[in-house]
Amino acid sequence: MSDPVDLSAYLANPFLPAASEPLPTLPLPDESHVAGWRSWRPDGPVTPAELAERMPQAAFAIEAGMAKSPAYRAAILSADATAIPSNPTLPEGRLDFSVQADFAGHLPVVGTHDRNLFEWMFRTLGARCEPVPISPQVHALLITGLIAPGRVTATHEAWDAGELRDDPAVTGIDQWNQAMPLLDKADPTRFRDRLLIVHDDVYAGLDASSLTPPLDSATWLEKSRTIRHHHEFAHYATRRLFQNMRLNLHDEIIADSMGFLAAFGRFDAALFLRAMGIQPGHLPPPDARAWTYVQGLSEPEVLQVCGLAIDAARNTEAWLELMPNISPPHVLQSLARTSLPELAGPQSIERLTSTLER
Repeated sequence: MSDPVDLSAYLANPFLPAASEPLPTLPLPDESHVAGWRSWRPDGPVTPAELAERMPQAAFAIEAGMAKSPAYRAAILSADATAIPSNPTLPEGRLDFSVQADFAGHLPVVGTHDRNLFEWMFRTLGARCEPVPISPQVHALLITGLIAPGRVTATHEAWDAGELRDDPAVTGIDQWNQAMPLLDKADPTRFRDRLLIVHDDVYAGLDASSLTPPLDSATWLEKSRTIRHHHEFAHYATRRLFQNMRLNLHDEIIADSMGFLAAFGRFDAALFLRAMGIQPGHLPPPDARAWTYVQGLSEPEVLQVCGLAIDAARNTEAWLELMPNISPPHVLQSLARTSLPELAGPQSIERLTSTLER
């Protein structure tokens, strides 16, 4: 069970004040970890064993408390290669690796058609080997802050060779244990990866024939891929541009707005709410995607937040219909400048439009 969350904190807008600043020149330059992924291998198939060689977290078993075990901490936190399991039990199958672009910069992406492989990656990489439940409607995860022991070791060796003495982040420092946290703070991806994992399936598990209007299966799968790419890169963009990314229905409206615009040219509030499992006056079904984004709230608070999400989604759809030529980065910024209660309010369209004038 998740720790309790204060409702006022849930409804606050952590994208401010950063989202109030003018957007920088786009696309953003790549973060430093991307070069390492590019040099790892060309885009194409990869096995779970090959991924585990790159990311030793995946070599450990999925067990409660594994990330706190001495072996895991030694292998990952201390970059001790001898602590990595020498003969791990890994799943069979094929993964697909690529480095993909968007206006927030490139990201490494590992995808699979196999649901079991996706859940294996979700738990070993995204949940640090914890056996967490995963909603069947969840088909992607943007993982951040994932320690890359190989880069820790390479940087340590460069430090020992005197190659980092001129780095302004460590001016006047002569001990590695003092230099490492300063280097980490100066460049959040020097030692840490951001990685997108995806299950190549239709959006929210919805059948093509049940859509309004219905689509053929191949078209719906292709549109789902577009939604998923732009949805997840929207989370990456709020992290890079506005210094935040959360499991929150506000974030999901932002991300699905970006995905739907790319796939359909419009935001479909009804489709968003159906995919979330949100209905007026009711708690979401137990396996609904919405529960991922309301963790820690009481049931009355979940009802309240879902009610806000209904109004916010409908208002977002109405606003975007009035803005046919708005660029995706400005959609992202305007929605990030406006909190969930403000998006749900009666003046939301005027408020959103006014954000474009700041």
